[in-house]
Amino acid sequence: MAVSIDIEALRDAAGPVACAAADTLRAAGQPAEFVPAGGGASGVIREAGQSPYEVWVGVTADGFTAECDCPDGAGLCAHAVALTLAALADDLPWSSGATPPSVLSIDTKVAELAEVARGIPARRLTMLVAEWAATDRVLESALLARAGRLAPPSAAELDDLRRTIDGLAHEAADDRYWDLHDVEKAGRAMVEEIEVLAQRPATPEALLVVEEAARAWDRIVPPLLDAPETYEEEVAEIGGALRAAHVRLCEQVQPDPDELAARLTEIIEAAEVESCLDEPWDYLAVLGRERVKALRQLH
Repeated sequence: MAVSIDIEALRDAAGPVACAAADTLRAAGQPAEFVPAGGGASGVIREAGQSPYEVWVGVTADGFTAECDCPDGAGLCAHAVALTLAALADDLPWSSGATPPSVLSIDTKVAELAEVARGIPARRLTMLVAEWAATDRVLESALLARAGRLAPPSAAELDDLRRTIDGLAHEAADDRYWDLHDVEKAGRAMVEEIEVLAQRPATPEALLVVEEAARAWDRIVPPLLDAPETYEEEVAEIGGALRAAHVRLCEQVQPDPDELAARLTEIIEAAEVESCLDEPWDYLAVLGRERVKALRQLH
């Protein structure tokens, strides 16, 4: 259910100091962008001479809620007000039951390693991340994305990616060199390309390329399904990664739900086997309950 934000009440709650700082941030173009997240909005605020702050705002069962990395983030800080102003200016649809980042479950291993990372001097931690990012395209893209240094993919870049995906699918199905391992290898290469793409600012055109990758995987995966004792986990992992990237971009792009449902229907029905995108409940936030139910009836 969508709700509206009373910005004047929000300003009163934040107070004049935070509001003045928020107006200064907005005049400086901060946040430069934001994304829908958990039924609210998430963005990064950058100020000269200061570390960037990640902030989330939304409407939860407790009312308007904000979370920010800054020292004042426990309350309604200037960064939260600035993000809210940006989201309101862009007519973001606010959910009445948003989910703040702090309540999301974190993998135990990730939590343990995060605690270890907090004990490493910043310079050493920075070099460690940089060294790994230099050898891992997905991590490199994630690092650049967090730093706000990635632009939306150009038409030429998306065309190149389409050709790469088509080439991977074609080689995996080439009768002259065909092997089950080639199919798995092609699928993992597709996932890497899509995960790199998914770090870029989301666009409707990028979303379509992810759907093309899902179609390509659906076309080449059947032989692996005939060897479940060897490739069952790999099929689920590759298909799940493609779907996760697609869902993430859908939540960011917010495509027309009827058009998205029509494309998903076409992809699901065209697949020789169960499509990797055939998990309708994963799309509940962008499609709504009735469209999800309609997709489930395709089985």
